[in-house]
Amino acid sequence: MPNSITINIKNRQGTMFSDTVKAVSSYNDKGPFDILSEHENFISLIKQKIVIHKLDNKTQEFKIDNGVLRVYKNNVNIFIGI
Repeated sequence: MPNSITINIKNRQGTMFSDTVKAVSSYNDKGPFDILSEHENFISLIKQKIVIHKLDNKTQEFKIDNGVLRVYKNNVNIFIGI
């Protein structure tokens, strides 16, 4: 699907969220950032929260203490509570 990315959020218990979305927002040590379709490959430690911007223009938010976010070939994988 054009202008979309696939996201998977996992914790120790399993998959918390998995879908195709418009964008993902979070925070790292440098501040807030967004990941959109065709984002460069990227890896970062994240904190505070993850905001999912869905295709229907709704958002879903996950409060987190910490996690690792990896973007590779238009796929976002987030591992929280490590």
